[in-house]
Amino acid sequence: MHPIRLGLVGYGKIAQDQHVPAINASEQFTLVSVATLGAPCPGVDNFSSLADLLENGPPVDAIAFCTPPQGRFALVQQALKAGKHVLVEKPPCSTLGEALALIDEVNAAGVSGLFAWHSRFAPGVSNARDWLHGKTLKQVRVDWKEQVRKWHPGQAWIWQAGGLGVFDPGINALSIVTDLLPEALFVEAAALSVPSNCQSPIAASLQMRSGPAVHVVAELDFDHSVNEQWSIELHCEEGVMRLDAGGAQVAIDGVSQPVAEEGEYPAMYRHFAQLIADRKSDLDLQPLRIVADSFFVGSKQTVAEFHE
Repeated sequence: MHPIRLGLVGYGKIAQDQHVPAINASEQFTLVSVATLGAPCPGVDNFSSLADLLENGPPVDAIAFCTPPQGRFALVQQALKAGKHVLVEKPPCSTLGEALALIDEVNAAGVSGLFAWHSRFAPGVSNARDWLHGKTLKQVRVDWKEQVRKWHPGQAWIWQAGGLGVFDPGINALSIVTDLLPEALFVEAAALSVPSNCQSPIAASLQMRSGPAVHVVAELDFDHSVNEQWSIELHCEEGVMRLDAGGAQVAIDGVSQPVAEEGEYPAMYRHFAQLIADRKSDLDLQPLRIVADSFFVGSKQTVAEFHE
């Protein structure tokens, strides 16, 4: 079986640090072309636009999108009209309406699509899923705190309308929680801190519920120290499981547990290849819905200006 020929749209930090290494390490994909307005990707054909890539580049079977969510909808539509399988980085679009429309268009095109909630593929998430089976979950505590200047230097789009601000990393935690909970998650209250020179929040505090008995609280901070905290605590009547390092580390009642060695992006691309082989799609929108609901019901507080 020949590797799936992949084109990449957007060659920023996340594409360079995560996508390209995972693709190059995969036996199921081969990266053949990149569309970017920035520095070119070495070793492959580079183009200034997706249209140019599709028209003048080598044949591709699938396209992975690593551009900012603003404006991504039309690009994914273009790939679908060309009959390509699509992997769309999180969040898939700027609005729920666009994302819902893409689900319909993927299905109509008869191709495979993946909304790439990469944190769901962190090594410890499967541990948590197995551990929760048969237990009585009572509370979930999320602390997702990092320094934007370290992880998104110079990326002004994050602070624009539709850029999500602190929810750009925070949606990773929400993707894990919504994947683990047996019932739907709903936002009851949200407090959003928005810098006076930005359109998107730099911090958020969420109060949520799942079913009649599970309380979920999330504290998100985009101006934390350089020592990031990406943790989720699952409090059950039978004990406490804690995921740290974004789900790469696991402890049960304070005792560290072994986890798989495969990283989340290699696991995500392996999942994408299996979707293509099975002619299926994975287009869950629950994390984006939680973010949208947080903006919808949240109280907003103006805080000091943000500067790089």
